[in-house]
Amino acid sequence: MTVSEEKRALRRICAATRSGIPEAEKATADKALCDCIAAHPAFREADLLLVFSAVRGEPELRPLYERALALGKALAFPVCVGQEMTFHTVDSLDTLRPGRFGILAPPADAPLAYPTARTLCLMPGLAAGRDGTRLGYGGGFYDRFLDTFPGICVFPIYECLLFPTLPTEETDHRVAHIVTEKGELKHRA
Repeated sequence: MTVSEEKRALRRICAATRSGIPEAEKATADKALCDCIAAHPAFREADLLLVFSAVRGEPELRPLYERALALGKALAFPVCVGQEMTFHTVDSLDTLRPGRFGILAPPADAPLAYPTARTLCLMPGLAAGRDGTRLGYGGGFYDRFLDTFPGICVFPIYECLLFPTLPTEETDHRVAHIVTEKGELKHRA
């Protein structure tokens, strides 16, 4: 089995595992994830957060996003055009509308975000390895984005989707900070 085939099979397993998390357990875990990220030094120091809209059972971090806006931090969501992903800022979560793949996205005229070393990127995905490996959805959008991203990445994931390691390919980026509802794991990315 090739690495691509392994990853494809693992994506199916992880998606099924995540969709099987009971709603009450998921709500408790989501709150714990928000609290853990809010306490993270990278969140406290960030002036810009690159975030995602939760889909298909991903952690719901909306309370964290509202907190960031209340603290005066800029908030930006991804927009994918072709194989490129850019982030665009919003002043309110109410401006988000269904975009590509049906995922809530900023309006077409939303300003482009310009990440710096003080930018925190929260990445979506299906699973994480304790060694910093990450399993995304297979499009490579975040891996390409991370090639030039100057800030800090945090990958919020449910503890039940944490493995010792995950299959990787040459283009896959490791993440330095993985946060679960039970706390943070740090790695050298």
